[in-house]
Amino acid sequence: MSPSARAQPPVAMLRAAVGVIGLAYLVLGIAGFAIAGSDMGYDESRTVWVFGVSGLLNIGHTGVGALGLAATRNEGTVRAFGWLSFFGFAGLLAYGILAVTVSPLGNIANVHIANVCLYGVSSVLGLLLSVVPSRGGAATGHAT
Repeated sequence: MSPSARAQPPVAMLRAAVGVIGLAYLVLGIAGFAIAGSDMGYDESRTVWVFGVSGLLNIGHTGVGALGLAATRNEGTVRAFGWLSFFGFAGLLAYGILAVTVSPLGNIANVHIANVCLYGVSSVLGLLLSVVPSRGGAATGHAT
């Protein structure tokens, strides 16, 4: 086995990573509904751990969690989830940076700095899930 083949993670590892990401977002979304319900607007007291929550964020977090758990089926769905995560969380990162730095009045989603960090990390992880080559698994018809 070549050294480059040993450095590539198996597909099962990528699927597990997506499952963990999906589960984390699902827990965050459900906990946010339990704490904040469907309230909107900036409120520093509405948090789950260090993350700001609101009705809008709770729907997004729960949706991402459900999609992440559904994406663990095969390598193609893992890659698709990675690309969707990359672009979606890059957009949320941009919104979060503006909402946190400019004014709390425009922060209708109740994004805090911890959310901005979470979305930045999630965006990078999504990109890695999409482009990291893997070994093993069923043939998908394209080079991986």
